[in-house]
Amino acid sequence: MNRTLILALSAALGAGFVSGCASLRSAVGENSPVMNVSPTLPSTEGTVIYGKAPNENTSIALTVKHLPHPKKLTPPANNYVLWLRPKGAAAQNIGELTVDDNLTGTLNTVTAVKNFDLFITAEANGQVQQPTGPQLLWATHNG
Repeated sequence: MNRTLILALSAALGAGFVSGCASLRSAVGENSPVMNVSPTLPSTEGTVIYGKAPNENTSIALTVKHLPHPKKLTPPANNYVLWLRPKGAAAQNIGELTVDDNLTGTLNTVTAVKNFDLFITAEANGQVQQPTGPQLLWATHNG
């Protein structure tokens, strides 16, 4: 009987731990500096720091690590593009993200938009006007 009780308690504690981990993962998202990453890029990390810029604008400081060169993707692409999608509006190309030989990239910009989603796609060129590829990294800002 004691063994059954111990097994039941162990199972309950284990379920609580797994549930706690899921809650922690779901907490990473809105306004978090850690970006969500596509399962197709398991080694990639992304962070975005939001700040106050002059004239009540929002500064965006994006850093990615271990992001493969876009030509190494399947299908291959030529560029990474950072998109800003205001709530209820179409996405806007806000810059090309270049990855160096260490598979690291940074992009700093400013926007007047307060509430938006940010995401990165791989594209044929850096001047595209709408995203064509899937979201590889993404985050939400509610300012």
